[in-house]
Amino acid sequence: MKGYVLQGLAGSDAVAEEVERLAKQTGHAIPLARKIFDSECAKLKANATVDDYLIVLALRHTRDILRARQVNRSAEEEQSYDLFAA
Repeated sequence: MKGYVLQGLAGSDAVAEEVERLAKQTGHAIPLARKIFDSECAKLKANATVDDYLIVLALRHTRDILRARQVNRSAEEEQSYDLFAA
């Protein structure tokens, strides 16, 4: 998992597996989840004075963003179904 903003744990297999799990759980592509995670790591690192929990927070933000996209996608699918149901 090269390319993560943070060194050390952010590039570990455990973090990569968690990002992939979040992607699969929410029905999103793994590269999208990785991109969101990288972005969240960068945002958090830019303002952090202590970075002990950055990965945990970045994973939480990634999960929240993917879930929000999942809800929006479900709502759009229901609307398109209603259009054709008449």
